[in-house]
Amino acid sequence: MAAAAAAAAAGGAQSGGEELDLFMTHFVLLLCSFKEQLQQHVRVHAMEAVMACWELEQTLQSLTGASPGEGTGATMSDDEDNQVDSESNMFDGNEGSDGMGFGPLMLTEGERSLVERVRQELKHELKQGYREKLVDIREEIMRKRRAGKLPGDTASTLKAWWQAHSKWPYPTEEDKARLVQETGLQLKQINNWFINQRKRNWHSNPASSSSDKSKRKRNTAGDGNAEQSW
Repeated sequence: MAAAAAAAAAGGAQSGGEELDLFMTHFVLLLCSFKEQLQQHVRVHAMEAVMACWELEQTLQSLTGASPGEGTGATMSDDEDNQVDSESNMFDGNEGSDGMGFGPLMLTEGERSLVERVRQELKHELKQGYREKLVDIREEIMRKRRAGKLPGDTASTLKAWWQAHSKWPYPTEEDKARLVQETGLQLKQINNWFINQRKRNWHSNPASSSSDKSKRKRNTAGDGNAEQSW
């Protein structure tokens, strides 16, 4: 009987673990998809916009003979220079290069404004595209949290049994059947609660954990001796 109870408890814990693994797998896959779409947009679309501005500046320079910012008296401070370098490296892993053979990618004020606008549009686009999935995941997480918490009166009934049997907190099948009737829970929920409660008690009271393990070993040895006597 004790072996059957242990097997049922282990089966319940394993089922819950498999369900959590499946949920986390789906969640990680969604995050990977989100990451790939973000990287694709930065590497391709945003880069195309910046390069289009760069080509336009080159065309204007060839027509007018004036370089960007010429005649304005504006100079670039060290902080602005560092900001430009960081924005350039955002699009490619190579420092100081745009990765397309055009040399250093120096962003002007207009290009930085364009990058920021593209960044905001990307944020809005991704938020709209993933809104439903994120809402579904949030609801699933909240549902699992609610499912993992027992009503107050139900938890009180189980805790009362635990306190009354603190020296040997292992309910028999008859005890579990009675608790099922009193709480309205399923047998699997009863088993999981006692498993988790014992773990919490072990972590908070290591001495009690060692005592329980010793008792179980003695009972197991006693059962084995009884079987041999038969």
